[in-house]
Amino acid sequence: MGRKRRIIRVGPAVSLGAVVLLAAILLPLEPAAGAEAVAGREGYSVGLFDPSSGAWYLRDPSGHTTRLGTFGGAGDIPLAGDWDGDGVDTPGLYRPATGRLVVRNGPEPISFIYPISGDALPVVADTDGDGRDTVSLARGGRLYILDGLGEGPASLQGPDPLPIVLPAGTEALVGGDFDGDGVDEVAAVHDGTVEMLGGSRRVALGYIGKALPVAGDWDGDGVYSVGAYDTWRAEFRFLAADGEEVPAPLAYGSTGMLPVAGDFGELSGSDFPPMHRAGLPPMTQGDEGPEVLLLQSELARHGLYRAEIDGVFGPATAFAVVAFHKVLGVERTWGWEEADSLRMANFTLPPLPERPAEPNRVEVDVGRQVLYLIEQGEVTAVIPVSTAGSYVYWSVRQGAYVGAGTPHGDFTLTRHSVGWVCDPLTGWCIYNPWNFTPNYAIHGYLEVPAYPASHGCVRVPTWDADYLEGHLYVGMPFHVWDEYVPATR
Repeated sequence: MGRKRRIIRVGPAVSLGAVVLLAAILLPLEPAAGAEAVAGREGYSVGLFDPSSGAWYLRDPSGHTTRLGTFGGAGDIPLAGDWDGDGVDTPGLYRPATGRLVVRNGPEPISFIYPISGDALPVVADTDGDGRDTVSLARGGRLYILDGLGEGPASLQGPDPLPIVLPAGTEALVGGDFDGDGVDEVAAVHDGTVEMLGGSRRVALGYIGKALPVAGDWDGDGVYSVGAYDTWRAEFRFLAADGEEVPAPLAYGSTGMLPVAGDFGELSGSDFPPMHRAGLPPMTQGDEGPEVLLLQSELARHGLYRAEIDGVFGPATAFAVVAFHKVLGVERTWGWEEADSLRMANFTLPPLPERPAEPNRVEVDVGRQVLYLIEQGEVTAVIPVSTAGSYVYWSVRQGAYVGAGTPHGDFTLTRHSVGWVCDPLTGWCIYNPWNFTPNYAIHGYLEVPAYPASHGCVRVPTWDADYLEGHLYVGMPFHVWDEYVPATR
């Protein structure tokens, strides 16, 4: 990132795969009307990427803004690095959905597009000390070091045989020279704490809560320290090298924008900064626009939304919002409420049962009417459900009145059918059912209200039933409970 020669001593390099060249010109826009052109002072600073428009806003250390032309969009993760070794950090994008890494080399109108693993956590760093940044990826609790970015296919090497084991619950990664020895380290963010990896022990660099991490040599002393962007309060916070927060936060940008940091070189500083807006306005089904797109992006980041990020508040967005409300224990409305922005700024999942012997499992929280999909020990999806209602109904099969009830306890998935399955006796049809008892299943259904309403099965929306096809398997542990209260220690 920038001019320093930096090394991460964490393992051998690996290949990014074949390279495809793309002409992708990224030009600064003309100065905004009325904006004063000021040559920006060089040094480490911060910037923002707006996924709703694809615009980049780079803020130089003197406080002036340079806006870059459109590069990327919804679903992309912004990166900044010195891809070609010229001492200046320029934009890059990681596309987790398609497994692509797109970078721009300085002012040249060429970007590299790399096939790369999808659905991973990226971190930018110069892993071999050659003055060029690259992007390494973490998947399944392990960090795989990649190298050779920006030099073309001839520089790429084989897979990393020694991935780094990350702390449980790692949410993000950030790279930098945190100890000032001229060698880069990687830090992991988990439970809001930033910890430097490597060596025999981990070193805490500070606490950032639910904010997104950045790092830089803010004061030019050769030591990186951590910063964070609170996307719901739309402000940067900076920590000193000892992990203590610098008192004054920097209000910049709007909710939903994503941060970058680096040494961006000399900038024109001639553009207006992005509009400052903390939080999102109330929204409901039928609304469209950039605010909906930002809401979908944030819901997806928390595992609540799995459909296309398209800026249209449709049924999938409404179900994600109601799942958000269910987890919080507030009124289960289907629209985004005035109070929800503050709720999202402080959003955390409730405690879940600890089952270290079952890293892959499903937990059905009947009290909140949601299920948690857990993979490799991490919650990867929060899905709204409707379990059995408290009523009596006539059972055609049993020829008697019976009470609706969902079995509680510890089960495994035992049987699966694909597509719509209809009962010839009752005519009821269920979608992609996974049985956890001979008579009860988790399945897709056309009606999934915000309250318990089934005869006993666990209903999910049909699109979530499609999503689960790639994540559930026969033999997977399946747990159903009313309310989990952690044991006191």
